[in-house]
Order: sequence, then C-alpha cells, then structure tokens
Amino acid sequence: MKKLIALVLLSTLFSACEDPIPVVDPTALDNRNIYIRAYKYFDGSIIDTSTVYQINGDLIKFDHIYVTLSGARFVSYDEQDTTFTESDLTMIDLIGTSEVKLAHLPSGNYNGSLEYTIGLDSARAYTAPEQLDATNPLSKGLVWNGSDVGHSFFQMEGRIFNPADTVFTTPEATFNWRVATPDLALLKSEKRNFNVASNKDVFIVMDIDVDNFFLGLSPSLTNIINSDPADGTDYDLAKILRDNVSSEFVFKL
Repeated sequence: MKKLIALVLLSTLFSACEDPIPVVDPTALDNRNIYIRAYKYFDGSIIDTSTVYQINGDLIKFDHIYVTLSGARFVSYDEQDTTFTESDLTMIDLIGTSEVKLAHLPSGNYNGSLEYTIGLDSARAYTAPEQLDATNPLSKGLVWNGSDVGHSFFQMEGRIFNPADTVFTTPEATFNWRVATPDLALLKSEKRNFNVASNKDVFIVMDIDVDNFFLGLSPSLTNIINSDPADGTDYDLAKILRDNVSSEFVFKL
C-alpha cells in the first residue's frame, strides 16, 4: 500500500512539473532563402483592412488577398542548367504579409532567370485539403472551392458598402473573386543576376498596386468570380482578373 501511494505521488509530481509539448510552426522549419518582399498599395497608400476604398464607383474594404506560388526554379542564362528548389509551395494572405518565401537555392552566383508559377499543377490543384499533410499551406482549406474548381491560386475577398453609410461597419454585400484551375496558372520568369551567400537571405522587391486588380471589373456588378470552366461568362471574368494579377506581379529592378 505504501508503495502504491508513493507511486501515485511520484506520478503526480512529474505531471505537475512536466512542461507542455511545444507546437512547432511548420514554416519555422522552412529553409527557403529567396524571398519576395511585396509592398501593397491602393491609390498610392499602403493597403490595410480598416480603410474604405473607392473603386469603379464602389466603396469597399478588403479582408484577404490570398496568393499561391509553386514550382520555383532558376534557369541559367544559356538555359543549360536548371536548379529546382526545395519547399516550392507558398500560400499566404498578401494583406499583412510582406515577405513571401519563394525558393531555396544553394550558395553560389546566379545569372539567368528566376521562374515560378502563380498557380498549381493538376495534381496539387484538385487534392482536397483533408488529404493533405497538416504542414501543407493548402490543408486549411482557405482557398478550396470543391473538386470541380480545386484550390484558388489568387483569391480576393472583401465587403461592399452603401455610399450613404457613415460608419462602414455593416456591408450591404461581399465580393469574392477567385482565379483557379491549372489552365489559368501563370508562369512568371524574371531575369536576375545575384549571389546567394551561406546563411544569408536574398530579397527581391515587388510593388503591387492592388487597384489595378480591378481593371475592367466592378465588385457590385460582379461580386463572385469562381473560375468555373463550365460557365463561359464567369471563366472570361476570371481571365481578366488573371491578366490583371499577372501585370502586377513583376519584380522591381
């Protein structure tokens, strides 16, 4: 009996002293060293989620601008060598995120083209979130649109307000624009000459004018864009949005 009591007391003591197991953020284990430092503007000012913006006759607030990048690689100037990177998948909310992890490149001098895709290949695009490992940024389902459309690789969400509103706390509608499906994926290629030093990160600057995403589009007239291949009108609107996005994702010299 004494031994039993001692064992219970000992177990209680260890339980009380045991530290909780830390939860490691998977991104902390990511060794990518090539970043895009993205500055986002609307009408010349840094964008945020609390400001009311006017665009094409609408008053809006932004909630999220999700972007998915994959397939980063470096192609030498003579196109004889291609360096594929580790951890090539990124899905982040551009609002509130300035540093975007793009690629991992070994130490050395690079002269050629840094390539990446705004989008996903077929295998990734249509894999449901519940089938993905928890470390995969797509596993949370934030940009999942069902098996027909798959994951968005660009998704802009916001609220539309009545012009007569004075406090802008209750929107009269929302808008959600998605660019998805591998057919609309964008291959981006930027010529670059840079050095990757050991334990040093390389930052490439990009200035994004978010108001240019709205060229030819109006939130109140088209509050939903699904990139649905079965809906010709919707898919044409998604192509306009895709082209607007492509024009803004350009590295600053």
